[in-house]
Amino acid sequence: MNQITQDKPNVLVIGAGGVGVITALSLYVKNECYVSLVVRSDYGHVQKQGYQIDSCDYGKFDNWRPHAIYKSVEEASQSKVFFNYVVVTTKNIPDGPPHSTVPHILEPILKSNSSLSNKWFTNILLVQNGIDIEKDIIETFSKDQFQYTVLSGIQFIGSTKIGSGNIKQIGKDHITVGPFLQSDPDAIKASHAFIQLYDNKGINFVEFDQRVRYNRWKKLLYNAAINTATALVQLDVPRCLEFSKGNDSSTEFQIFIPAMREIVKIAATEGIVLDEQFIEFFTNITRNKMFRPSMCVDVDKGQLMELEVILGNPIRIAKKNGVETPVLSMLYNLLILVQGKLLERNNLIQFDETTCRLAE
Repeated sequence: MNQITQDKPNVLVIGAGGVGVITALSLYVKNECYVSLVVRSDYGHVQKQGYQIDSCDYGKFDNWRPHAIYKSVEEASQSKVFFNYVVVTTKNIPDGPPHSTVPHILEPILKSNSSLSNKWFTNILLVQNGIDIEKDIIETFSKDQFQYTVLSGIQFIGSTKIGSGNIKQIGKDHITVGPFLQSDPDAIKASHAFIQLYDNKGINFVEFDQRVRYNRWKKLLYNAAINTATALVQLDVPRCLEFSKGNDSSTEFQIFIPAMREIVKIAATEGIVLDEQFIEFFTNITRNKMFRPSMCVDVDKGQLMELEVILGNPIRIAKKNGVETPVLSMLYNLLILVQGKLLERNNLIQFDETTCRLAE
């Protein structure tokens, strides 16, 4: 079924939501690599009918497919294809079920790649939110055994799956790619090579990220404050801001801005200076857009949130470095309850109402 060969690099995209499909499409349009996509829930539909895509970058497509689709990572690992790049666009939820964690997802591909070749690197690109998301991979897999690099992708794109096999992109694709470890020459080389595969001049915007950790802290200004707060109350950003105007704009001045200032203080303990102007920028970036951030959408859909990588990890860094985080901690502890509700609804935990305790 799979005729992909090694005359061009092979790229496997894991995660077929709005971001993953446009990522695969961008690589496909550039036509300098073979593109494979892991499609889970929509596999039958996409296999028969392909994707219907309405993209502000690339226009409209009917019946579009990449070079290969797989219904699981395990199936991709059995294809006898060496995947030079593995692009992970799934949600990063370490507190979710074990089979959905990033190391568990990557394991079959790392094992199959290592059995196929010991000459090439497996370059893992994490296009995911949060801070310290690379550590689970580095702690789980020996580099000597599997020969891999870990790259960071920070992507700003307005793309959503609006139905089975149906993708709508309303915000232009802007992605930065760089090494989590700036001292790793193989990761630097792999980052530049991926940019060449992805960069469609005049259509999308792609650049090398020289300051991965800085930019991840910067993006957390929005995600840790606004993404989390909207998820807690299940309101879009404009309503969160407008509904509090009769109370001295309390959402903006008692939640959003103080939470962002706590992120600034935590980052500063790592020597990362985030300019105060970014607080105003991120407070206003979606003020006039009918926008529901990703964590809010997850709660709407009954899906688990990226709570630990967006809030848990920065709070743990703050605690280690002696930074007080009253606003972030309140958001985090309340969202733990929301995550628990989602875990229960998805039958991932059970609560025994006779004992009023979690079931073992």
